Amino acid sequence: MPLFALRRRLSFQIPLIIGAILVVPILVMLYDLAFASKTDEITLVNKEERLATIVRILATDLGERIEGQVRDLPASSQAAVLSENFTAVASPLAREHPGVRLGLYVPASDQIFAEGFLHEYRRLTPTEEREREQRIYREASSGITAVLGSGEPLARLAGNPDDQFFEHLVPLYDGGKLVAVVWAEERLNPIFTQSRNFRMVTRYFSLFSFFLGAVGTLFVVNNFVRRVGQIRSGLEHMERNIHVRLPAMPGEMGQISLAINKMASALEEKERLEERLRRAENLAALGRLVTGLAHELRNPIGIIKATVQVMEKDPGVAGVEEYAAVVKEQVNRQNRVLTELLEFGRPSRGVILRLNPADLLRSVLTFTESLFRQNRVALELHAPADLPAIQGDGEKLKQVFVNLVLNAVQAMPDGGTLRVVACGDREWVSISFQDTGRGIHAVDIGHIFDPYYTTRDGGHGLGLAISHQIIEMHGGRIEVESEPGKGATFTVVLPVAGEESPERGEAGGGSPHPDY
Repeated sequence: MPLFALRRRLSFQIPLIIGAILVVPILVMLYDLAFASKTDEITLVNKEERLATIVRILATDLGERIEGQVRDLPASSQAAVLSENFTAVASPLAREHPGVRLGLYVPASDQIFAEGFLHEYRRLTPTEEREREQRIYREASSGITAVLGSGEPLARLAGNPDDQFFEHLVPLYDGGKLVAVVWAEERLNPIFTQSRNFRMVTRYFSLFSFFLGAVGTLFVVNNFVRRVGQIRSGLEHMERNIHVRLPAMPGEMGQISLAINKMASALEEKERLEERLRRAENLAALGRLVTGLAHELRNPIGIIKATVQVMEKDPGVAGVEEYAAVVKEQVNRQNRVLTELLEFGRPSRGVILRLNPADLLRSVLTFTESLFRQNRVALELHAPADLPAIQGDGEKLKQVFVNLVLNAVQAMPDGGTLRVVACGDREWVSISFQDTGRGIHAVDIGHIFDPYYTTRDGGHGLGLAISHQIIEMHGGRIEVESEPGKGATFTVVLPVAGEESPERGEAGGGSPHPDY
């Protein structure tokens, strides 16, 4: 699928919008993760450097004081010497660094000594002191074991999640022999610990929420896009077959599909009604045609019947030639009606020529000039000689123009003005016949081109029907505008001839135009 088409699909647009909405909070969260981690790391590094400095001072001073005095002593004596010197060195350091606790572990006697406090700032009883030492040993035992095993310094974060402290442990040697482990530790502020834990929980919870939100959104979007696709596919099938219906769906999409199905049912019913209306109109037109044809044929038949009856009663009556003339006239009238009917039902093949509409008009108006004088009709002609050429059967077009001129004259029994105006552009030539007669009622305008529909006494109702058919055969149209009492305007619109239109009907080996 092309990229521009994909961009117009909901399955592309909605995830793109959701991604754009989520990208900002995700980036903020990632930045917070990185920044907060850096902040915690810097805090711990500062504490580590501070404690490393303190414990290095403690180990250096204590090592200088016991150098050569401890390694060969019994275990109990080692503890006493180390304890005495540790107190002398650690007490001033503990006072200089409140909140820092200094510790000494003597592996020979498995004893622990501490200076400074993390929680308590009062003198302890001997029992409390022993309990304190046992607690300190439990807290530091894993670190002490690691230093004794490796012989290397160790920095670590210890304690439980609600009460954490940072400690730095180093081994103490005397003459190459590890005689003790000293360390410095500092409790982390409870607010820092709780904040750090809370941020961690919040981050994971937020990430989990974003993940659930993204999955849920994709699920909703997928359902939405799938249902929109079903509606679109159903509409495409419905376009080809109005009897197809959209499937039932839940929620708002179901309401939309139900509304579309109702609209389709209404359109289907409308098509059925329109088809019935067309059939009714066709039957009505056929009825008018039959009625008009019966009327046109009945009168001549009645006259012929009466004439023949007179001739039968008195075969030797004088004036037989007059009766024969009457019969012939009425037979000719019937023949003319039938000819017009056949012409309307099956137009004859015409000879197609490239024609000048101005010349056609002047030709028609020339041989109808006496009609204008006889009926006191003034003619106004506006037809430029350089009108675009049209293509068609000249005789049939003349028939149309003559019929429109005759209708206009008959619409002005007391005289008037007939204004004929022709104009054109690159595509169409327009010829208007505007009279000042009695006009046409709005109820009649919709039927004037129906066969045998006439509003004039003595008219047979085929002239305009045949004219309309001829103009349609030439690819044009006839338009009517009228207001009762103010005349009528019939406008013939014909297409301009192409550059390669034939100049003559059979010229250049071409064949006549096909049947219209």
